[in-house]
Amino acid sequence: MKRYILSMMLAAIFMPAFAVAQEEGPEDFEFQMEMHERKMELQHREAEMDIERRMQELELEKYKIELEHMRRPKEHPGHVKDNDDDDDDGLHPLLLLVLVVHILCAVWVYQDIRRRASGSGIWIVIALLTGLLGTLVYAVVRIGESQKSPA
Repeated sequence: MKRYILSMMLAAIFMPAFAVAQEEGPEDFEFQMEMHERKMELQHREAEMDIERRMQELELEKYKIELEHMRRPKEHPGHVKDNDDDDDDGLHPLLLLVLVVHILCAVWVYQDIRRRASGSGIWIVIALLTGLLGTLVYAVVRIGESQKSPA
């Protein structure tokens, strides 16, 4: 029991001194804050470098894809097309349809001019270049001329 009391008294005497020795002074706190700031700055720089490296890798991939696309041989009509060209497939039939409509309008205007034996060949060019709009204008002018001639 005496040992216990003696050890408690010694602990009570030396404990405050030990606690004061362990306490951080203002210099230690400032030093730790500075170290923490430097650590955060280092992590920020590393993150920026990682982002920059990833951007360079993506740019390099883009250039590789472009180079591969340029080196790729032209495809023959019999070959199966890649999936990249699928969105262009809807455009070709539409252009073909517009071309056919323009030609049919010009043919109709030509036949009408020959049948009536009056009119100018310029209407054929207008119908060929403008399609339905030019043909509609020709039809309106023709109706206007046909109404004037019987009177």
